[in-house]
Amino acid sequence: MRVAKNAGGDSLKIVSRLVVLSALACGRLASAEGPAEIAQELLTLEHRAMDGWLKGDPDPMLALCDPGITYVHVMTAKRLNGVAEVKALFEPYSGKPLFDRYEILDPQVQVTTNTAVLTYEFVRHNGTVESHWNATQVYQRKKEGWRVIHTHWSMIRPQ
Repeated sequence: MRVAKNAGGDSLKIVSRLVVLSALACGRLASAEGPAEIAQELLTLEHRAMDGWLKGDPDPMLALCDPGITYVHVMTAKRLNGVAEVKALFEPYSGKPLFDRYEILDPQVQVTTNTAVLTYEFVRHNGTVESHWNATQVYQRKKEGWRVIHTHWSMIRPQ
């Protein structure tokens, strides 16, 4: 499934519905209640964060971070611990859009009582340059709502 997202279009509803229907058809989600709604909510949060990066705004992504987040990225020499270290990583990119448009491909959400793992392929477009990434976001339900407690980004090697 390939659904593009750019600053001018809104494909979130289509993507969310397709993910939920696919998961239900494959038996990954027990019902349209609970886990399916959580999957939709997490995809909405993820799109909101990526839409922020379309404008060079890291704040929507930072708003999702739990204070104790651990963050692994190809751009760091070691794991980052805590939202302050993640914010320091994002600081130089503030005000600079990271991409012209993006795609979230093949999202999968695995849900337990208070934890959900969202994995997907992220395609970043800058003009004619395209890069592909594996993304993992581990969410935990807190009193403030879903917060990311762990993130892992890795670049996909061309085949």
